[in-house]
Amino acid sequence: MTRKECFGSIREVTMENGMTMTQTKPECRDCVDFRDCLFHIKAKDDERKQALIAKIIDHSEVHSNEIGTCLLDFLNRMYSNPIGTALFKNLILFQELSQDDPSLTITVPISRSLLNLLGDESTDAVQPFDPGKIEQEPASEQGFLLRIVLLQKRFPNNRKANIGLIAHEVAHMFSSNDHGTKQVIEMLSEPEVSIFRKMDTRLRTNWLIEKWGFREEDEAFRSELTQLGTDKNR
Repeated sequence: MTRKECFGSIREVTMENGMTMTQTKPECRDCVDFRDCLFHIKAKDDERKQALIAKIIDHSEVHSNEIGTCLLDFLNRMYSNPIGTALFKNLILFQELSQDDPSLTITVPISRSLLNLLGDESTDAVQPFDPGKIEQEPASEQGFLLRIVLLQKRFPNNRKANIGLIAHEVAHMFSSNDHGTKQVIEMLSEPEVSIFRKMDTRLRTNWLIEKWGFREEDEAFRSELTQLGTDKNR
């Protein structure tokens, strides 16, 4: 069946207030294929979403089904959140460890020049790499950020607490460094940006957890920490 050239061009955009809207063209108003076009866009978006989530899970190291299902739930909910899509702008991986210690996150900036250096076997001298200079490179030369979430402390048979753990670590990761906060700010309305800038790391972390819709899971996570006596004003 022949489709118009504009078929599939409808887009969903995020407004300044955080709400989403479907952006169409004037000719969409009387188009007989409008409904099919919407379904096509939805299917393509779902396909892209599942591909991104699958890539994160495939390249992560998760050993238990319990954490695996919690991670899948977290990623699906994050992708559906207007400001949660910042999570997918760079490569983020999860590593489940066996030690019963507090979890932590690592952010590694990798420049395109470093990638070229690693792939160039003919290079005779290795130049020192300064991660702080990654933003000084031209846009065409900038690489990406590798974000790693190390999940060490887990809570058996408490799905909400485990999801809360993941949400807390990711929110803290985006709140504790300039790269992360910059990506979050790009997704916020102007009033929210003003509020977010005035917060410290702890308040930003809690604020993001709330905005992402993980309040109940965070409460379950903190309840577990309190019972263990390890809640140190996280």
